[in-house]
Amino acid sequence: MKIPILLFALLFLSLVYSCASHKSDMSSHTSQSNVALNQNSDSLIVAKYRLELIREYMEDDSLVTESEMDSILQEMRIILSSGEVFYAPDSTFKIYVIEGESCGGYCNPLWSSYIHYNLKSKQVIKEADFTSITSIHKLPDEKYLIMEHSYGRPASVMSVVCNQARVISFQNDSILTHSIGNNSEGKFEFCQQNTVELEEGPYIRYDPKSKRLTYLYGNNYGYSHDLDIDTIRQGQFQYVKGKFILEKETITVNDRSQTEDK
Repeated sequence: MKIPILLFALLFLSLVYSCASHKSDMSSHTSQSNVALNQNSDSLIVAKYRLELIREYMEDDSLVTESEMDSILQEMRIILSSGEVFYAPDSTFKIYVIEGESCGGYCNPLWSSYIHYNLKSKQVIKEADFTSITSIHKLPDEKYLIMEHSYGRPASVMSVVCNQARVISFQNDSILTHSIGNNSEGKFEFCQQNTVELEEGPYIRYDPKSKRLTYLYGNNYGYSHDLDIDTIRQGQFQYVKGKFILEKETITVNDRSQTEDK
């Protein structure tokens, strides 16, 4: 009698394990399916925003197909990327960004962006002014630090690379932007000319462990003031009681005109 009981116990345990394993596989499959579904949904939304942006350049798009739209844009010397989606680390919001270039005598970039977030089980959508996002960090007090990178060509003989950091939070159906340091515009940003001689940078970096924001960039005054002088700024902000406070900044002046005279 002991042997049948033992066999029954083994069969029962095997059945339980098989069911648990099947449930785990199903759960994993469902999770992967949800991720794929979200990605497909986001791809469709990006495509919709791109199409809306294209139509802004068309005088009459009622009889124009999508493929014809791209051809017309090429004739207008406008290039649009397929777009990207950037996600908050806690999935609270996501940002859709379409990047492009508009060319005349020389080319300059353009961006179109939208932010989606949930408010009381309802999705809120707002048009925004984000450029290329490099990272999104969640801060301790329900605020978010968003790091961006952009570029431009303000003159035919000069190009710039730009970095930006901004802190946002959500209040009902409003998006609040919080100041960094003494910047009243609510964001910290700079652009560095291509004529600056700098071994490293420019950059803005955030260390989540120390909650410190560091930066390095330079400016050259050859084009604006006919002075071949670089000013290099390096500093750091510390996040204290819900705000980034400037701890220190050093400024180094490199007068290249004097070096050349020697």
